[in-house]
Amino acid sequence: MPKIPKTPVPPLPAPLSNTTAATKETREPRSQRAAQTRQRIITTATRLFARRGYDGVSVDEIVSQAKVNKRMVYHYFDSKSGLFTEVLGTVFERLSHVETELFEDAPTPGRAIERIIFAYFEFLQKNPDFVSLLLWENLQGGKHLKQLPLSVTKAPILEKLGPVIEEGIASGEIRADIDKRFMLVDLIGICLIHFSNRHTLARTVGLDFDDPRVLEEGVRHATALVRHGFLRQNG
Repeated sequence: MPKIPKTPVPPLPAPLSNTTAATKETREPRSQRAAQTRQRIITTATRLFARRGYDGVSVDEIVSQAKVNKRMVYHYFDSKSGLFTEVLGTVFERLSHVETELFEDAPTPGRAIERIIFAYFEFLQKNPDFVSLLLWENLQGGKHLKQLPLSVTKAPILEKLGPVIEEGIASGEIRADIDKRFMLVDLIGICLIHFSNRHTLARTVGLDFDDPRVLEEGVRHATALVRHGFLRQNG
């Protein structure tokens, strides 16, 4: 009897549930990769814009260093201007998070105001890109900042600062002629100059604010200035 050849049996198709799971697993990393790509563009752009300003950086340079396709910049941010605006919003949001927690559990109005100084010094020391971007944007006339939502204004901290000043005036701890807006501008200026002008101040007055000991002394002087300028002195 002739031998009947065996016909190979084709493998069974994978269950539908496995296929669906595999598709889901593919989609999730793709979404994560998209978020990582977007963040990589922002991180690279922040560093370059802080170093050379808006006009000194090209989209080609950003995508080259971020190692992404050029069309991703236009996909996520529409334009170079849109990317710069996003960078500004990101760094301002960092400061906003710090400001919202300044007045929690402050024992006195005076201590609350002193906290602003400590918080600004600490933030500016840890975020040098913020200082550079702030200076570049002022040179641009603030045109990109105008495109950001109202959440980047100082309205939230001013809203919290108002009752603190009123309480301090009522208790006699704060002078009665203090305007909260001018107070905040003064506090920002006192702190910011230690970082925005650190290179020129090192040359002109011999204070190296990159030295932690000198910076600590700057905090002490700034706090003393606030105490004598805004707070009423007993006796």
